[in-house]
Amino acid sequence: MNRDNHPDWWLLLAAVALLFLGVFVVFDSSYARAAQSAAFGRDSFYFLKRQSLWALLSLVALAVVMRIPYWRLARYWPVFLIVSMLALVLVLIPGIGLERNGSRRWLGYGMLTVQPSEFAKLAMVIFIAAYAAVRKASVKDPVYGLAPILLVVSVLGGLVAIEDLGTGASLVFTGLLMTYLAGARKRHLGAFCLAGLLAFVIFISHKEYRLQRVKAFVNPWEYYDGAGYQPAQSLVALGSGGLTGKGIARGNQKLLYLPAEHTDYIFATVGEEMGLIGSVALLAGLCFLVIRGLTVAHRTNDRFGSMLAAGSSCMIAVQAVMNVAVVTSSIPATGVPLPFISYGGSALVFTMVSVGIILNVSQYPNGRADSLRVSPERTFSERRRPASFGT
Repeated sequence: MNRDNHPDWWLLLAAVALLFLGVFVVFDSSYARAAQSAAFGRDSFYFLKRQSLWALLSLVALAVVMRIPYWRLARYWPVFLIVSMLALVLVLIPGIGLERNGSRRWLGYGMLTVQPSEFAKLAMVIFIAAYAAVRKASVKDPVYGLAPILLVVSVLGGLVAIEDLGTGASLVFTGLLMTYLAGARKRHLGAFCLAGLLAFVIFISHKEYRLQRVKAFVNPWEYYDGAGYQPAQSLVALGSGGLTGKGIARGNQKLLYLPAEHTDYIFATVGEEMGLIGSVALLAGLCFLVIRGLTVAHRTNDRFGSMLAAGSSCMIAVQAVMNVAVVTSSIPATGVPLPFISYGGSALVFTMVSVGIILNVSQYPNGRADSLRVSPERTFSERRRPASFGT
């Protein structure tokens, strides 16, 4: 089928710009730790080399995904779900799952490792988009329509939360946003959120270190020698940056004061060196990318494509909001990377795959030739379903 449009060039430009900005910021924030640690060969460029390699791989992944018509993904949603669940179980098995910094989140060997949680988020987005494309009206039914979606979201979220609570929460939030866009009733989602909050409290109380993080969130300075150290150092970095920042490469907190300065807390490094202006500019870039993604979803007249673009955009937005909330001590500390910016291969590749999916959808605003057409002015939850499911 011939393409109806060119890809959304503004979206592509924003993604590539954020990608290269991320490589630069990773180097800026990590060179001190890499140079002073024997584990990294005392090589200042250690993280830069690895992140550059992942950036190239992510560009290749984006280019490949852009060329595969998005509706083909609907055929394989059961495979994606099964593989993601199996991988999430395998990563919990000692000897199979790789443990780093006290967390067991990876599968693989040496440099070739992957986080199953990143694939699980993408699998969930594809499943909900395919499900909502066919069973649009039944999503309003709490038992026969909504329950299967919430069951899948709960299972995936629970498995991911065992590995990392923050990533599990971002998966669940993304699933709830997609379910709302699919047409679910607010009161049904509200009831699920209350049940989820109860489960969250029980989950938190099960581990002492999680309780400590909550206490440190309330007053990081009181727990400065323990769980409050990282949030306190992050606030120091942001506060010392002021309006314009200390200047590129002139930050102090990255000099082994702030843990995870190149991963989960990289936004603190941005705030210290680029100030409020630079931080807002970075967030504006992320917002622009998400808005372009949602615009693609709104303009797409095929329900599966529309939900796919919306879900991919929501996934990036939720992760960005949670990361910034952690760095600013708006929520308790948890491991959620900043999309495009934080160091890490799996998260970067799957983020670019998500962008590639949105760009693919943007090329086919009318979907397949046999899809039912809808008016672009309709909201996500008012779209009619395509003629068939899984094709």
